[in-house]
Amino acid sequence: MGRSTPPTTSSSPPAPTPSSRPCPACASCPGCGPTNREATGANEIPRRLLVLGAGPTGVELSQAFTRLGADVALVDGADHVLPREPRALGDAVGEALRADGITLHLGQHANAARLDNDEYVLDLPDGTQLRADRLLVATGRRPRVDGIGLETVGVEASPHGIPTDERMAAGDGLWAVGDVTGQWNLTHVGEYQGRVVAANILGRPTTVNYDAIPRVIFTDPQAAAVGAAEDTFTATVQLSGVARTATYTRAYATRPGFLTVVSDGERLTGAYAVGPEAGEWLQQATLAIRARVPLAVLLDVVQPFPTFSEAFLHVLRELDRQVHHPSGDR
Repeated sequence: MGRSTPPTTSSSPPAPTPSSRPCPACASCPGCGPTNREATGANEIPRRLLVLGAGPTGVELSQAFTRLGADVALVDGADHVLPREPRALGDAVGEALRADGITLHLGQHANAARLDNDEYVLDLPDGTQLRADRLLVATGRRPRVDGIGLETVGVEASPHGIPTDERMAAGDGLWAVGDVTGQWNLTHVGEYQGRVVAANILGRPTTVNYDAIPRVIFTDPQAAAVGAAEDTFTATVQLSGVARTATYTRAYATRPGFLTVVSDGERLTGAYAVGPEAGEWLQQATLAIRARVPLAVLLDVVQPFPTFSEAFLHVLRELDRQVHHPSGDR
């Protein structure tokens, strides 16, 4: 958060902190941890690892530690991994995690977490007891708004962060960007908000627009999404039918890999994909959604051969068929 005065001064927002005991199970386990901050700096790999939380951080670190040699079990109360993303995305990533040997315990929250000598123990409602050498808590983060002097500038934060208007203003001459706002806790969103604030400070009125925020989960295969998960029309193509897939790896003849787009019948309103570097080539959809590009224009775009971008040609043809030939007649 920062205040603009002549000359303009600003400060970087504080990094978010792990959610304070986000599950009842952790309340009885004062030694529960580490979080992703400590995990990414680990200097040894545990033989057994329990990961609590199947959001992006949980699935990314589960796969990373598995491939480094740990025996990993992933626990989440939702019935699929990546619960805030479309179900198909979570199912595909879950399938990939299982193929790597990760055990998924989904659809139930841990009743209790405790230390038993040198073992971390999680008790699940179905009677299952999980034991490991380390427990990684990846159940979310909260904005760090305490002890940064907000009361001195008349700003009152909520549990979700510092409230701002669409210009990212938190008050007269006050601006907030990044995780401290509680809006889309993603690095690239914080950078975007910073650009909006800079434009407003320089006298160019600018507002934020969150219609096309790309999200990327850095697993193998990579998963990505942007915009809405549902709309009037939905079309999906498998990456196994795209020529580039065969030249990349023949494994995608059997591995999960697809592109789904959603539309209101005039424009794209959302898209999500699983596949090699999906976060790169899905950006076509990000631009199309943000610029409100008509479907007819998207269909007229020439996609290079052989690239993963050809998936857009195939899926847009299918979407066009649904919009203009709903009965299946050509």
